[in-house]
Amino acid sequence: MDVRNRARSGGVIFFAACLHLLMGATALADPLYTIIDLGTSPTNGVDSSGNGTVTGSNGLTYTFNPVQNYLPAQWNNTTQGVPIVYPAPTGLPFSFIPWEPNSPNFAFSYSYLNYMNSQGLAAGVNLVGVQGHDSNSEVFLTQQQANGSWGAPIPLWSDGMSSYGPGMLPTSAITGISPNGQVLGYGAQYASSDTKYLYDTKTQSLTNLTNLMVSMNWSPQTLGPLQLDNQGRILTQAYQGLSPQSSWEAGPDYLLLIPQGVSADPIPVPEPESWAVFATLIGGLIAHKRLRSRTRSWT
Repeated sequence: MDVRNRARSGGVIFFAACLHLLMGATALADPLYTIIDLGTSPTNGVDSSGNGTVTGSNGLTYTFNPVQNYLPAQWNNTTQGVPIVYPAPTGLPFSFIPWEPNSPNFAFSYSYLNYMNSQGLAAGVNLVGVQGHDSNSEVFLTQQQANGSWGAPIPLWSDGMSSYGPGMLPTSAITGISPNGQVLGYGAQYASSDTKYLYDTKTQSLTNLTNLMVSMNWSPQTLGPLQLDNQGRILTQAYQGLSPQSSWEAGPDYLLLIPQGVSADPIPVPEPESWAVFATLIGGLIAHKRLRSRTRSWT
């Protein structure tokens, strides 16, 4: 929905994990997030202090510092030395050809890492299954040890066991891990659907962001942008309503999810009146200097 069709500055929506009923435009009890509708074409920038920002279609600007990835280059695109959550299911009847005495076993289990925060906490994905049959992908956490190795993996969420064919391997993914140990990502069985998750290591809680947004009349964009910032803000996309044709045709809006305890106020900017006063003062100063200059030239 285009920002010109309705005021977004007043369209702040709250939702809660335990409550799934919309209560007008007021806050629900114990809100997890404040949702800011940024419109269809927000812009990123940097403020005078060097902090990242995102500006909505209505001109309001909010702080957004995307998390940094501290995963060492040696752990990119490799499975060697990365712990697995589950062993390969070699005992399944379809993991080998029973009438072939020397049949290879087609079961597999391997992991790779995606993200690491500045405290050495890393998030990765464990792929496990049987080639050409069932498979599952599990997002996990692991702490880097003093000797550079990895600790025991802690499973967080999965995409769910599913059948697949060549080139259709389902997978979960991590899109960021914060300095405070929040992990953002999704689980997707197919390219046409996904579920967005946030895991908090401090509370050991897993939040299904997709269900929360749907309960508040937003339809999350499948496999769309999903970013986390250092203070737990989340930037994603969703369609207004659950099935309105006009909204789907207009394209999804960007939503900024701001957690409880973090200010949801836009970055203050000088009011137009302040700019007018400032410009008047500057203009008067310039005119005064010119007058003094002319007075000196006449004397």
